[in-house]
Amino acid sequence: MKFLVLGATGATGTLFTDTATAAGHQVVALVRSPQKLPAREGLQLVSGDVRDTEAITHAGAGTDAVISTLGVGNTRRPDSLIHDATQAVIDAATRTGLQRIVWQSALGVGESYSKVSSLMRLGYRAAPEVFRDKARAEQLLRASTLDWTIAYPGVLTKGPGTKQVRATNLDDIDKIKGMPRISRTDVADFLLTAATTTTWNKRIAVLTAK
Repeated sequence: MKFLVLGATGATGTLFTDTATAAGHQVVALVRSPQKLPAREGLQLVSGDVRDTEAITHAGAGTDAVISTLGVGNTRRPDSLIHDATQAVIDAATRTGLQRIVWQSALGVGESYSKVSSLMRLGYRAAPEVFRDKARAEQLLRASTLDWTIAYPGVLTKGPGTKQVRATNLDDIDKIKGMPRISRTDVADFLLTAATTTTWNKRIAVLTAK
């Protein structure tokens, strides 16, 4: 398959790109700074802004799915980045006919906020605008006609991949105890699996380590 990846220079995006190309897939990475990604077989770098519908339309031509691992780093002011990028993807998809979208978000966004522990909520209150931006973006996706999957990973770690991901449909969860963790490598594996199968179409997956 051929994927358009947004956020490919980030920690999880880089791992997804590595995982996908190692499995024989092709990746088109839309990035502002192409020099941050080393060239390799199966990777095409396209310079552009993820908020730009024209750039996404151009980069996404001929791809089978969009994978987003976009984040805002340590800033508490997202400047509507995730919302605007989501709208640009939706607008571009109407032009290209692309349907499949796999979107990494965060546990605690939207309907998951009421299900996480009080300890996790304390962390979210430090950056409320970031979580509101992600929630607004997800509302756009869920209201669209696209075939989306949203992933809510627990606290992200740098640990090695385990191939032991617990993926649970958000609607099937009443409460999430403590501060569940998962390695970025395992998240990247899940995103690739979700993109290449139909199991998680139009569902929100909560990802934690087993």
